[in-house]
Amino acid sequence: MYSNAFCKVYNEFGWNYFPEAFGAELVEWIRETGAEIRTSLDLACGTGVLCEILHAHGIDAHGMDFSEGMITIARERNPKIDYEVADMITYRPNRRFDLVTCTGDALNHILDIENVEQIFRNIYGYLAEGGYFIFDILNEHEVTPGEPIDLDFSDDVKSQFQITKEEDGLIRLKTTVYEHGEKKFEEVITEKVHDIDRICGMLEACGFHVIKKAHRILDHKDTEAVTWYVIVRK
Repeated sequence: MYSNAFCKVYNEFGWNYFPEAFGAELVEWIRETGAEIRTSLDLACGTGVLCEILHAHGIDAHGMDFSEGMITIARERNPKIDYEVADMITYRPNRRFDLVTCTGDALNHILDIENVEQIFRNIYGYLAEGGYFIFDILNEHEVTPGEPIDLDFSDDVKSQFQITKEEDGLIRLKTTVYEHGEKKFEEVITEKVHDIDRICGMLEACGFHVIKKAHRILDHKDTEAVTWYVIVRK
């Protein structure tokens, strides 16, 4: 689970760019496909950015995250949205949703593939009939270790991001944040790459119909991600 310090850095120093970009494409996807989305749930919602975007487009958006620090920030950002702290491995809400999302390679934080399958079974149970589950997952061929990558959030705030692969098959992502040249924060997050074909097989075994497996949500967009985007329907 992210530390409270990382949650603050995530919110204040620019990590919201991904849910902002994904949210814009998701809204466009909903419009283009004509999908009837009245209610949504974002698993591992972080600071609630995606929920805010869907809420702004008239969707009854809900968010869930394992991190109390993330949910605290999400509630402060928009108290009108329903957020809760929970573990998505065991999470079983007492209502159904037209759309469930799980992005930011959150499923790669689940190291045991059997727990990933349990999450899929749970989602099938609380997804409305005909509803959509949309998520991303790391692409094994695109996740390569290398030299640190420098990111500038502002003139004063810089970040360094580095990926390493260990002999145990796990991926370590180290993030270091500097302010005015002084190290302010560092955290190492562990993830695991899951085979995309096995993931799709588990989804189908749970009863889902796999609609799309691609490096982009919208076919007409030129940008490609280093993750797989998967869209399934109940």
